[in-house]
Amino acid sequence: MTLTSIWLVPLIGAILIAFMPPRFAKWMGVLVALVTLGISGGVALAFAPNFHGYQFTEQVPWIPQLHIFYHLGVDGISVWLVVLNALLTVIAVLATPVEKPGASRFIALLLAMSAGMAGVFLAVDLVLFYVFWEAMLIPTYFLLWLFGEGEKPGAAAIKFVLYTLAGSLLMLVGVIGEYVFTGQQTFDLAKLATIPPSATIQFGLFFVFALAFAIKTPLFPFHGWLPDTYMAAPTPMLVIFAGVMGKTGAYGMLRILIPLFPNPVDWWDWRWVIPVLAVAAILWGALMAIAQRDMKLLVAYSSVSHMGFIVLGIFAYNVQGQQGAILQMVNHGIIIPALFLFVAWIADRAGSRDRSALAGLAPRMPVMAGVFTIVVLAALGLPGLNSFVGELMTLLGAWERAPVLAAVGAIGLVLAPIYMLRMFQGAMYGEPAGPRPSGDIYAGQLALVAPLIILMFAIGLYPYALTQLMTSVAQAGLYR
Repeated sequence: MTLTSIWLVPLIGAILIAFMPPRFAKWMGVLVALVTLGISGGVALAFAPNFHGYQFTEQVPWIPQLHIFYHLGVDGISVWLVVLNALLTVIAVLATPVEKPGASRFIALLLAMSAGMAGVFLAVDLVLFYVFWEAMLIPTYFLLWLFGEGEKPGAAAIKFVLYTLAGSLLMLVGVIGEYVFTGQQTFDLAKLATIPPSATIQFGLFFVFALAFAIKTPLFPFHGWLPDTYMAAPTPMLVIFAGVMGKTGAYGMLRILIPLFPNPVDWWDWRWVIPVLAVAAILWGALMAIAQRDMKLLVAYSSVSHMGFIVLGIFAYNVQGQQGAILQMVNHGIIIPALFLFVAWIADRAGSRDRSALAGLAPRMPVMAGVFTIVVLAALGLPGLNSFVGELMTLLGAWERAPVLAAVGAIGLVLAPIYMLRMFQGAMYGEPAGPRPSGDIYAGQLALVAPLIILMFAIGLYPYALTQLMTSVAQAGLYR
C-alpha cells in the first residue's frame, strides 16, 4: 500500500482539512504534505536502478468483467515526478497565507489536486490513468473559480475547463479504441505496448491521444488557455499547477504515445508533427515572453518555451533525448515555481508586476536580488545549474534524429537570456523608479525557496543522481 498512500494520504487530509480553522488547517496541511513527501522520497531511495519494468507494484481487480485493474507502479520515468509533486505540495501549502479568505478550503483543494496528479504518475492501468487525469482537473477548476485573482477568474476557469474537457473526451475515445482494436481486452500499459494495433488504427489513436496531451502540456498552438489561467491562479496554486500539471501532458506522451504506438504511419507519419510543434512552442513562447511587460505573464509564456524543449526531447526517439526530457521535466518543475514566487513577492513589496515600471530594487532589496539572480540564471540555462544539462541532452538527442529541428530549437537558448535578463535587470537595476519597496525578503520566504535553490545547484553539478534511475527505462526498451 506504499504507492496508494502517496495519493490517498493527501486526499484524506484534504477532506479533513476543509472543515478545520485556517491556522490549524495550514499546519495540518503541511504535516500531510510532509508525510507524503517522506513516503515518496523513501520510494525514490529504495528504487533499484537496474530493475526492468515497474517497481513497488500494487494490483487489485477493480472491474474484472472489463479487465480493469487498480494497478500502480513506478519506474525510471515516474519516480522523480512523484517526488517533485510531493515537494512542491509542501512548498505550496507553506506559501498559503492563513489570512487568505477560505484558506482551509484552498489548502484542501491544493492537496486534492496534488493527489490526482500523483495518481497520474503512478497508474499502470490505462483506465485508472484516465480516472486520475480527470480527478486532478476537478479541484483545479474550483481553485480557479473560487480563489482566482484578477478581473475575470470565473472566465479563466471556464476556459481552462473547456480546453481540458476537449482533451479528456479525445483521450476517452483513445482509451476505448485501445480496448477494441488491440483485441486483447486489457488496459495494462505494459501489455498494450507489446500488442500494437494495425498501422492505420495506430494513426487514429495516436492523433486523439496526442491532441489530449498537447492541450495539457500545453503545446503550441493548443496553449490558448494558459495566459488567462496563469494570470488568474493564486501563487500557491501556481507552485503546483505550473510546476507539475504541465508535466502530466509530457508524461502522457512518454508513457502512452511512444510505447503504445511505435509505428503510427498511414499516408502521413504524425510522429514528425509533434517535434515541429515543439520547436514552434520554443520560439513562440520565447518571443511572447520578450513582448510582455507583466512579469507574471512573461514567466507564463517562458513556460511554453521550456515545455517545447521537453516535447522535442521526447520525440527524439533516443535515450539521450528522452532522458533529457525527463530530467528537464524535473528541472522546469523546480525553476518555474521559484520564478512565480519571486514575481509575487516583488509585486507585494513594490506594488507592481510591470517590469517597465520598476527599477533599482536591488540596492533596497539586496537579499531578494541575490537569490532571484540564481533562479533567473537557472531559468536561462547557465552551465552549472540544473536547466543546462536537461536542455543540452534534449537538443543533442534531437540533433541525432532531426538536425534542422535541433538547430532551429536552439534559437530558444539565445532568446531565453533576452527575456529573463530584461525582466531581472529592468526590475532590479537602473535608476530607482516606482514606489519604494516595503522591505526585503522575509526569512520564512527565503526558507521556502531554499530547497529549490539547493536542487538547482545539486542537479546542475551532479545530474547522474537522477539519470541513473532512468537506465531501467532504457533497458526495458522504451526508447526506439
